[in-house]
Amino acid sequence: MALTALAGAYLAGVWLDGVGSTLPSQVLPRVANYFLQVAALFPKAATMSIDYRAEAWVCTDKKWEELDTRPYFPIDPEDKENRFQRVMHFFRDERTTMRALEAYLVDRHLSGKGLDGIDALKALGGVRMLSLRIPLPSPGEPLERSRRVPLADVPAGERHGFYHTRRSEIAARCGGDSDGRGGGDDTSEGSGKAVGGGKGGSDGKGEGAN
Repeated sequence: MALTALAGAYLAGVWLDGVGSTLPSQVLPRVANYFLQVAALFPKAATMSIDYRAEAWVCTDKKWEELDTRPYFPIDPEDKENRFQRVMHFFRDERTTMRALEAYLVDRHLSGKGLDGIDALKALGGVRMLSLRIPLPSPGEPLERSRRVPLADVPAGERHGFYHTRRSEIAARCGGDSDGRGGGDDTSEGSGKAVGGGKGGSDGKGEGAN
C-alpha cells in the first residue's frame, strides 16, 4: 500500500513538472525534485539541421568562393564529429580561436594543391564562417543522415555568417586591394544577418547555433 502511494506521488510529481508547475520544486528537497525532472528534458523537437562552412576571399578574382575545409580536417570528414564542425559548434564566439582557425586555413591553402576547391596559386585575403540552418523534413518524409551540397545551392535564407576577416587584413593580404566587405577594424564578428548569394555573394553577417 505504501509503495502504491509512493509510486502515485512520484508519477504525480513527474506530471506536474512536465506541465510546468513549480509546486514540486517548492515543497520537495532539491535532491528529490531532481528525480522528477525527466518529463521535459527535450520539450521541443529540432526543426533544422546545422552545418558549418567556410568561404574565402580570392584576391585575384575579387570574390568569395567556398573553401572546402575537409582536406585540412581529415578525421571523420563527412560528419559532425569532424574537427572543423566541433570547433565551429563550441568556439564560434571566441575571437582568438576564430582568428587562429582563419590563419590556419589561409596557410594550408597556400601550401596545398588546390584540394579545397580553390586554385592553390591564388592567394586568399581572408575567410568568413557560416552556419547553414537546413530545415528537417516533416515526420514521415524521407530523412538523409548526412548530405553535403555545394554552398551555392543553399538558399540565402538558410545561411548565417558569424565570423569574417577584418577589411584591413584582407587588404594587407591582397596587396592593398580589398573590397571583400569583411569586418571593420574594430570587429571580426557578424551581426546576425543571413548571407546571400552563391560564389561572390553579398557579405555575410550572422550567427549559427547547433
